[in-house]
Amino acid sequence: MTQGAQHAPPAASNDPAGARVPPHGSEVLPWTSRSSRRTEIDEYRASVPPLIADVDLRPSRTLLEAARRAQVEIGVLERAHADQVAALEPFLLRTEAIASSQIEEELTTVDQLARAQYGIRAPRTARTVKGAIDGLALLVERAGGGIVLDDVLAAHRPLMADDPHEKWDAGRLRTVQNWIGGSNRSPRGAVHVPPAPARVPELMDDLIRFARRTDLDPVVQAAVVHAQFESIHPFTDGNGRLGRSLINAVWRFRGATREMAVPVASAIVADRGHYFALVNGYRDGDVEAFAAYLADAASRAVAAAEVSAQRLLALPGEWQARVRPRAGSAVATLLPLLVSRPVVDASDVMRLTGVSSARAYAAVERLVEEDVLRPITESRRDMTWAAGEVLDEADLMVDRLRGG
Repeated sequence: MTQGAQHAPPAASNDPAGARVPPHGSEVLPWTSRSSRRTEIDEYRASVPPLIADVDLRPSRTLLEAARRAQVEIGVLERAHADQVAALEPFLLRTEAIASSQIEEELTTVDQLARAQYGIRAPRTARTVKGAIDGLALLVERAGGGIVLDDVLAAHRPLMADDPHEKWDAGRLRTVQNWIGGSNRSPRGAVHVPPAPARVPELMDDLIRFARRTDLDPVVQAAVVHAQFESIHPFTDGNGRLGRSLINAVWRFRGATREMAVPVASAIVADRGHYFALVNGYRDGDVEAFAAYLADAASRAVAAAEVSAQRLLALPGEWQARVRPRAGSAVATLLPLLVSRPVVDASDVMRLTGVSSARAYAAVERLVEEDVLRPITESRRDMTWAAGEVLDEADLMVDRLRGG
């Protein structure tokens, strides 16, 4: 049984405007420059998000139908692939983290990310995406018992652990003012100035209370949790990626998902400008538009994930037909394992197949020749290979959602 505050389920709204929260307020605060440079401004206006723990949301019938349709589609995807969770869940987590980082223009390649996940030297952006995967996995896994602030803080730590400027604030609510857009030196011209740091603890406690409610539609609830989190912007950096992780955390808490993460960011990255506009619209109190967008994004992500799942599950058979390995050989043993274990070195091949070092290298060479494996490192000391078609599917899925 899920935990959370108990409320009577709200009726659908007949108001064409649909679900709303109180609009954000604002306050004027004095500005003090953090450097010795001459300040651009003497004061600034910061947002004051409303408290939402007990807000009465009344989604339109149209929104509730779309949200429930998305939940059914998520459930069908999970049930259809219940026996392949070990292979598909790592792929879905990887795809979600890559796409979520792309929304923030943190770009990496699937091979660079594979190196970072395997513990091999990789660019900082790849390590950051690995941190996003680790944070997402942690938050979603723990959300089954209820969303708590300590888990949100814990998920933020791996996300920022490799950032030379932000790692000191990893896992800590901000104690300084931040802002989105505009000048690097002050909130002048910012698109959004989140609340003053003194307000953040109360706002986060309120948000966690809202996230633990069980009377709301899970899609609508996740939309509000994400948008409110973005408005609060409780960390110095990493808010967008962690905020999108909360969508899947809410769905796991509410039982909308049981074993898989929905790669909703893969759908969002295809039209990030519209997504940002809807999140901004939430600050005027509009829940309906963003929640409808999230329901549609979830449905599109599920459809794309189903295609990817079918492609991944078909790969071992395609490799078998391409390579034609001898029965009982190291190659024949390794092929069906590569979807769930797409990155290997020689010691992995030895352990997975039970063969000697020489035969492991021979098996890898054969699979490289047949374009099943490709090297992702150049040094002979830590040579590592990846099943390229498994890694590339993350990019192909986003391309399908973009209509490419």
